[in-house]
Amino acid sequence: MRELIVGKNEAGQKLKKYCFIYFREIPQSFTYKMLRKKNILLNEKKASGEEVLKEGDKIQMYFAEETLNDLRRESEPKKALPKLADYPWFTKESVLYENEDMLILNKPVGVLSQKSSPKDKSANDAVIAYLLEQGELKGETLDTFRPSICNRLDRNTSGVMSASKTRKGARELANLYSEKDGRTTQKFYLTIVHGKCPLKGHYDRLDYVKSRNGNQAYVWLHGGKRPAETLKYGDPTKIWTELYPLDYNADKNVTLMLCRLHTGKSHQIRVTMQHYKYPVVGDPKYGDPKKNEKLDPSLTGQLLHAFQIKLPNDVIVQAAVPKTFSKYFPKAEEKALKQILSITQGV
Repeated sequence: MRELIVGKNEAGQKLKKYCFIYFREIPQSFTYKMLRKKNILLNEKKASGEEVLKEGDKIQMYFAEETLNDLRRESEPKKALPKLADYPWFTKESVLYENEDMLILNKPVGVLSQKSSPKDKSANDAVIAYLLEQGELKGETLDTFRPSICNRLDRNTSGVMSASKTRKGARELANLYSEKDGRTTQKFYLTIVHGKCPLKGHYDRLDYVKSRNGNQAYVWLHGGKRPAETLKYGDPTKIWTELYPLDYNADKNVTLMLCRLHTGKSHQIRVTMQHYKYPVVGDPKYGDPKKNEKLDPSLTGQLLHAFQIKLPNDVIVQAAVPKTFSKYFPKAEEKALKQILSITQGV
């Protein structure tokens, strides 16, 4: 028999979900069968699996140890836990805000939010390594709960990124970033686009679809003719981005833009600026290769930065503007803050 004690990271979920994660290698039907046969008990009592776990609850699993080892493949070599030393970019300065349940960090350019292959090093694993080193997370806890990035940023997009430290934090962040009416988190991005962009204010809502593999997004004016190549990707959703030009560099013919997101779809700003024919500088997917090459052949990705979020408790979290922006606009941060103040006064 093995007894498991529910910690704060496991509390708040149903017993059956805990078991699904614990026995992640086998079908969920196994959990239901073991609950019916009383091989899995909660606090020494028969359970249906619908019970919501509390911290300190005890789950008894009446199996031989070798059976549990086989079910969970515990005899196989375990993957090494991530170490903070493997993420030299993650320093104390990377943490912009932290409380008991969540952490907000400044993700640099070139770092994946989450792994796309087993060999990748991601911001998500860096957060886990940080929490392990701080003693806020134990290796065995990862069997039933893994801290997770909430708002993903593309590899070459920098700035504010939120991660849960606990299950409670995961729920809170999901609500904060929800796109339902009454969303409570304000999100501001900075970008640099080609040309002298005149777009200002509460701009058009666009129809949006994404390819099935998630690698390509398409937009068109809401209510307008839908591009034929998007018809195979299902019904569109509406996206909305407020746009504010902050400064224009005539020598380089580029505009510094502040973008306020009311929705948070993949590649939203990049594909929106492509639609309006002011593509993001350096963007390899939605940008203008010839203009990028002429402006700066060394560019390897889009100049897009998650600059600031404002949480409903009036906590403002801000990531310093990268040097790549200062190269074109030395007062980028000052102008962005002035515009944000103008937008949010009375909000």
